[in-house]
Amino acid sequence: ILFFIKYGIILKSYFVKNDMGYFMEKLRFYFQWWQEYELPKFINRTLPLNLFDLRLIPALIGPRRSGKSTIFFQMIKELMAKIPRQNILYINFEDDRLLPLDGSELSQLLDIYRQSYQPNKNHKIYLFLDEVQNVPRWEHAVRRIYETEASVQIFITGSNSKMLGSDLATALRGRTLSIKIFPLDFKEFLTFKSTSLPDLSKLEYSPQRNELLFLFDEYLSFGGFPEVVLSNDNDIKELILKEYIHTIFFADIIQRYGIRNVKLMDSYLKILIRQMASLFSFGKISSSLKSIGFKAAKSTLVEYFGFIESAFLGKGIPIYSYSIKDQMQYPRKFYLLDNGLYRAVSFLKSEDRGRLLENLVFVHLLRKYEDIYYWKSTNGFEVDFVIPENFSAKEKIGLIQVCFDFENETVKKREIRSLVRAAKELKQTEALIITRNNWETITLDNLKIHVLPFIQWALE
Repeated sequence: ILFFIKYGIILKSYFVKNDMGYFMEKLRFYFQWWQEYELPKFINRTLPLNLFDLRLIPALIGPRRSGKSTIFFQMIKELMAKIPRQNILYINFEDDRLLPLDGSELSQLLDIYRQSYQPNKNHKIYLFLDEVQNVPRWEHAVRRIYETEASVQIFITGSNSKMLGSDLATALRGRTLSIKIFPLDFKEFLTFKSTSLPDLSKLEYSPQRNELLFLFDEYLSFGGFPEVVLSNDNDIKELILKEYIHTIFFADIIQRYGIRNVKLMDSYLKILIRQMASLFSFGKISSSLKSIGFKAAKSTLVEYFGFIESAFLGKGIPIYSYSIKDQMQYPRKFYLLDNGLYRAVSFLKSEDRGRLLENLVFVHLLRKYEDIYYWKSTNGFEVDFVIPENFSAKEKIGLIQVCFDFENETVKKREIRSLVRAAKELKQTEALIITRNNWETITLDNLKIHVLPFIQWALE
């Protein structure tokens, strides 16, 4: 027995050393590939701030294919004009040449790199770790590098908000700055379409208004994923979007969380997506699933909803109330993080345009605000979005209504009445209605309502 134990330990040690040597060779090969790699052509995105000036670790988080890697390449291109290339290292942890990953890779990374290349000591080493959540226990190695390597500046991306968020909140607490990267906003969309930005002070009467409305309709239907925007074929756009949602569903939900009942999760997700910009409750969805042969407890659906949010597929917002109990008990509203995902699973109808516009507005707000709510009175009046932090801020509006067809007098009166009721209850004097193509100012019951089209509001 002692012989076999001793022999087993020696054999295990041999294979561990052999595996490490194999991995070192894989990394050296990857480093050599990177030094010879030509950056792909790309269109610059708008960065929220100068990420090179941060002492903290910038963590770019957002949906797959939203442009996080492109932003890395944009930053690398800027660096390459100033410092030697051997001081820049980019690693994509979804690259099959590095698989499988066991968690030891990051701890050996800089040692192997310095054995392979000699960085210029007059400059920092810039380390770009793409999709780092694929490396087991990545946060511990990143923390060690951050604390012990003063000459190394780290940048990371991730496509899973819960996993990345929980890791950042524990092992990396106080050392990172999370930056949300979404698909293209409307301003970036126009840039990708080679369209000049308008003079907003003259947009209402500008000939360019019709061009912007034409492009807005495309943005409304297909969303802002860069690869989709750059395609000129609608059939190709739809195929790309279907592939995106398929990949997110299986890679970021089913595989990552080990879900066995794939059909249940698929049906649940489709029900949610088709209820985009509408109120939903877990109890009603449980009943709907039961009617088509699935048994799912509310607690299971709540857990699954967390997986959907973590994968950056969509997000729920609660009712605006001072009572936490009310926020938890009342139905939520569900929104997708890109309009194109709705098209990927649903046939678009003309009546969907209102919910698509509301979803666009939500995603635009989510880029700026963490806390977004809806408001509803006991007698059925409803306001689409409440932004509490704007209640006391100068020149900012906390009550926002979305109305695609503002020419319909019945709809117009309903939206205005809801804003008036909410403004009285929440003590607000200004509100906003976002439409497709209307400019107007309405004053009623001491409430000033600004009516603007999305094409102006989203560019301000």
